[in-house]
Amino acid sequence: MLRRKIYAYLIDWKGRDHRPLVISGQRQVGKTFIIREFAKNEYADLVELNFAENPDDRDIFKGTLSPESIILRLSVTHPEAHPVPGSTLIFLDEIQDCPDAYASLKYLSESGFDIIASGSMPGVRMPGLHDDPDERNILIPMGYEKTVTMFALDFEEYLWARGISEGVIGSVRKCIRDCETMDEVVLNKMESLYREYMVVGGMPASVSSFIETGNFVGVKRVLTELNQSCLRDINRYNSRLDAMKTAECYESIPDQLAQSNKKFMYSRISGEASRKAADRYSENILWIKGAGYGNFCYSVMDMSLPLRSKRDSFKIYQSDTGMLINRFGDNCLKAVYDGRADYNKGAITENAVAEGLMKAGYVPRYYSVTKGKEHMELDFVVETGDGICVIEVKSGKDRSAPSISKARSIYRIDRAMIFENSNIRKDGDGFEHYPLFAACFFDEFEPEWDGPEL
Repeated sequence: MLRRKIYAYLIDWKGRDHRPLVISGQRQVGKTFIIREFAKNEYADLVELNFAENPDDRDIFKGTLSPESIILRLSVTHPEAHPVPGSTLIFLDEIQDCPDAYASLKYLSESGFDIIASGSMPGVRMPGLHDDPDERNILIPMGYEKTVTMFALDFEEYLWARGISEGVIGSVRKCIRDCETMDEVVLNKMESLYREYMVVGGMPASVSSFIETGNFVGVKRVLTELNQSCLRDINRYNSRLDAMKTAECYESIPDQLAQSNKKFMYSRISGEASRKAADRYSENILWIKGAGYGNFCYSVMDMSLPLRSKRDSFKIYQSDTGMLINRFGDNCLKAVYDGRADYNKGAITENAVAEGLMKAGYVPRYYSVTKGKEHMELDFVVETGDGICVIEVKSGKDRSAPSISKARSIYRIDRAMIFENSNIRKDGDGFEHYPLFAACFFDEFEPEWDGPEL
């Protein structure tokens, strides 16, 4: 069994006064498995309904949503189920396929039941569930439930799977936190494992395949199937016309990232003029975001706090770097594994850093000025407790950072970091240099805060 951080979150959730929990996330990141494991270890009984596999279960939530009515219908349709408040976990899987069940969460919880719902795509449209097209909308949070996003394995979870001890990981974290040079043997091993992680990705099926076999043959097969399943979901959760347009957007992501200017441009999809293409595809792009297939990195309006995003200017990084490498093909896989990180103009390294920041709990943005004396491109801008942190990702041999230097001369920049294939150090200009995998431990850069003095 792969050790997952969200399990500790579930234990904490159960141990305090809690609302229903909704776990969202890209399909096949391990939501169903971890919830079943949690129920097996922490509850006397589990009642599980999967609205995608068993559409008839939607009838349980039709009509009156009082807990008594729901439990009565459940007892009729599933006579083996005997839910008891406090000792039974009710698990509603693929809840995006049953909005009525989503609406019932509050009432069931108020009756003392522990409830976890999960959905691969609670943020996408669901054509066909209602006759009224205006009701085919996303599930809007009602404010009563607790929501959490589950991702594929992050790098630390991958290290656990590869048998790396807590002591070693703790020493790596300390070096990153203190901007302290790392032992070369440890550094080389971490860099090797990170390249391996980039190729394998964090999807549980892919990680398990590699752990069991030690080769990439099975990994390639798993990742190919995962990418194909994304297209199947696009077809399932979209009308025929929207499915075609959404698939075009999804399939364009590798090409968008392979450009020098990685900003997502609608015109690259169809060759139409930018405004016309934006009108044609903008809603389909949002579907990809709602499904969790892409990590959206928006441009910031200005370099001041709080950071504000330009909603019409963004990059789309694939949520799992292994899946992206699989789409680029075998030459890309070999280049990344051999350490040639500049492959495809740094598309892979930037994607991996964006993924690491997201999984560490941060919102990656970027800053770009394309004209005039202030011309610059900052790969990532992150808001932390220290203020504004700017990040440049170096995928090749060039170690210069003119954009960061220019940014510091114009704006108040609290921390300037360069992620590259190197050891940890701070140079004479005050720039902090870290290996690429440090992005996965970005929470170590967050200052400790015990609250205001009383």
